[in-house]
Amino acid sequence: MDNVINLFSRRLTTEPAQQTRRGESNQESAAAATALQPSSFSDIAERNRVNQQRLKKEREQANKSVLKSYRIK
Repeated sequence: MDNVINLFSRRLTTEPAQQTRRGESNQESAAAATALQPSSFSDIAERNRVNQQRLKKEREQANKSVLKSYRIK
């Protein structure tokens, strides 16, 4: 599985200590770098499934409001 390429993840760039943003400590930049670590496929699939269900519920609620306002149902 070492040959798998993820097209949607960002590459992690390591910045030298001199080039960190103003007001940001080394610990904060390290924490930000670990937050960008790619997740496993199952984690991403689960997150996508949850987002898909959330969007479906939002669409159903919006459609319900539109149908009610136009007195279609």
